[in-house]
Amino acid sequence: MPRQPRRCPRGEVVHVCNRAVHRSQMFFNEFDYRQAIKTLAEALKKHPVDLFAFCIMPNHWHFLLRGKEATSISKMLHWFSTTQAIRWRKMNQTSGYGAVYQNRFRSHLVLGEAAFLTVAQYIERNPVSANLCENAPDWAWSSASQRNQIPIQCWPFTRPKNWLGLLNEKIDQEILRQIQISKRSLLPFGETPTQKQNQIRLAA
Repeated sequence: MPRQPRRCPRGEVVHVCNRAVHRSQMFFNEFDYRQAIKTLAEALKKHPVDLFAFCIMPNHWHFLLRGKEATSISKMLHWFSTTQAIRWRKMNQTSGYGAVYQNRFRSHLVLGEAAFLTVAQYIERNPVSANLCENAPDWAWSSASQRNQIPIQCWPFTRPKNWLGLLNEKIDQEILRQIQISKRSLLPFGETPTQKQNQIRLAA
């Protein structure tokens, strides 16, 4: 069965994510996270990609990206995933033990202002949702943290003034369901009437 192509067209905002094989934990300590952050920063320097939001979790990561060229996101993620996996294997002295990631990255388009803000909120509050911290900025390994060392590009839409407050609000279950559907199906998020209606409060 042929692999389903990843849609990362030039100039479009894309939500991408990937998870460790068998959902196992990949990052255990500060050094592990810093190595991943360093590798992500290197990948962004090598490829023309805008990073709007990110979060690195114990066994997976999320990025909100926009590629400046047709293949720049795919190339950047290939370099990041391959390099990070090699470095991880070397650090853990498990070189030759097989894949680190369970599959290729997943991606879906994020269409419109409301969808962009919703996905950015979803990404940056991931640690809160997983009960890893009480406030999103406390998680050092995301774009919500002031300790983040990776340059975040200016958003294509205005960031709400109460953004930090929004990060600590629970996201509506229907919105979460729609995001999960887009992640699994690789279909766009933000274009259906139901999605737009659910997102309107956040964009207001």
